[in-house]
Amino acid sequence: MTNIKSLPIRKEVPINETWDLSAIFKDEKALKESQAELTEKTKVFKELYQGKLKQSKDSDFILQAIQDYEKLYFIAIHINAYASLDFSTDMRNAKLGKLNQEVNLLLADFFANTSFVDSELALIDDQIIEEAIKKTSHYKHYLKNKLEDKKYLLSAETEEVLAALSPTLNLPENLYETIKAQDMVFPDFDVNGNTYPLSYVAYENNYAFDKNPEIRRKSFSAFSETLEKYHHVNAELMLGEFTKKHILSKLRGFKNATEADLYTQKSNRELYDRQIDILMNELAPHMQRYAKLIQKVHGLEEMHYADLLTPIDPDYEPDASIESAKKYISDAMQFMGQDYHDMVMASFPERWIDFAQNQGKSTGGFCASVPGIHPYILLNWSGKLSEVFTLAHELGHACQSILVGKNNRPLEQEMPFYLIESPSTAHELLLVRSLLEQNSDPRFKRFVLSSMIGKTYFHNAVTHLLEGAFQRDVYDCIANNEQLSADDLDSIFYHNLKKFWGDAVILDKGCEKTWMRQSHYYRNLYSYTYSASLVVSTDFYLSLEKDSEKQIKNWMKYLKTGGPLSVIEQAKIIGVDLTTEKPLRNMIAFIGKSIDEMEELSRIIL
Repeated sequence: MTNIKSLPIRKEVPINETWDLSAIFKDEKALKESQAELTEKTKVFKELYQGKLKQSKDSDFILQAIQDYEKLYFIAIHINAYASLDFSTDMRNAKLGKLNQEVNLLLADFFANTSFVDSELALIDDQIIEEAIKKTSHYKHYLKNKLEDKKYLLSAETEEVLAALSPTLNLPENLYETIKAQDMVFPDFDVNGNTYPLSYVAYENNYAFDKNPEIRRKSFSAFSETLEKYHHVNAELMLGEFTKKHILSKLRGFKNATEADLYTQKSNRELYDRQIDILMNELAPHMQRYAKLIQKVHGLEEMHYADLLTPIDPDYEPDASIESAKKYISDAMQFMGQDYHDMVMASFPERWIDFAQNQGKSTGGFCASVPGIHPYILLNWSGKLSEVFTLAHELGHACQSILVGKNNRPLEQEMPFYLIESPSTAHELLLVRSLLEQNSDPRFKRFVLSSMIGKTYFHNAVTHLLEGAFQRDVYDCIANNEQLSADDLDSIFYHNLKKFWGDAVILDKGCEKTWMRQSHYYRNLYSYTYSASLVVSTDFYLSLEKDSEKQIKNWMKYLKTGGPLSVIEQAKIIGVDLTTEKPLRNMIAFIGKSIDEMEELSRIIL
């Protein structure tokens, strides 16, 4: 039975469970000095280049302007990282909230005052830009992207206004996070005379996985009832965000928001639809078998939506302290070579990771890249071995961030969004490989395989896939000028759940509001990219059996590349051909085979 205590406040958390932001700025005073520096240098930059850049026929002058802008951008990224990361650990802290708002306004002012760079580069003759591309070894891809972006830019005045309005335009996501972290208050719930405290983190990190079906189902019911109270405001925020994106996309010359988002991902509608449609149709039968296996192993009369995250063998899963997590990660990363291993393990003594659970902390986990410093990882450590999968996942992002940062300028570092989750999911699979090598006991093997299916694949290729299918449907409705309500969003999400789970799972009341639990909807087409990236990382992982030495070298090149290539071109570096359905079907077959093994192991164990 889960034993959940009320979460501590931030100042009660042991310092060794927190990250060290002093690598970015020594203290708040240093942050303030950097803010003042950014304001002053932005003013000088604007005076030096605005109005002159568009008139220049000197490619050296253009390259100098880009270099000077990059220096300012570098400062801005550090300021934003410090304030937003600090705030994410205690979103109920009014002082940190005000500081974060102050920084958001500063950055809006910065981007407004430098928005002329894109607008004026668009007015320069292509021949001069091509000349600059030939001269530079640092900004080739940045300038090539600017050439491609020309046709989608609005007037310089309009772009400046949009940049200045970014705090307002980003308000839906900020309000969503505020409601989630600060306004939602969850009631305690009772099971067999025992009272359990409920919170967002407690449900998503603990109760959803509890071995007691009454705790799982009662907590889900209480959790959903609280979501219901914020049903309409969440719908208005999401529909407002999607409508805004649709309007801005049309103004820029795209057909709709989907086309605009796919353009920024260096992807296309064919890859997008194929990803969602094949998994919705062909992965679903395997995952229905997985649901039935959970039901059989736990002797459940009925398999409910609230039961889907139930571990196959919760009594077997060992606890995992932060210290033991270090060894699990170390063992898994040895396979990639000593240099790679050491790069990952530096995260512990240098305190890149915030493990603590505390009141007001952002839910889930993420990795934030801070160029020139190192990445930062936020977790809500549950103390279970399965949590090591999340840690491995975020450390995958960290490695890509470090390697791309060492080999690319700050303006050219971002990997295509379609592939952004491939380094992280590859790390989860490397952890699986390491764990299976350490112990051949059937029960342990089933535990590892079930963790892989229940966390890596369920989270990325099921949860996020269903979110992606939902977002596609809502985007298409808005593009067709259909008016939607909160109930319509429920209906769309429920329809996709029913299509995927069929009769294998009873869809509990409240399941239709699962769309309310995801912030990725405010970050372009983020949700579906998890499954897309997992296809790539699975294909890479399977290829290691054929020639691991060669593929590890290819993987390092893949991580270092950054963002100059299209999705298809970059995937080819590690031998993944996204022009075909083969990688998708390879992943589906791998999942099916793993579930076959789990079924057989269960027969042996039982």
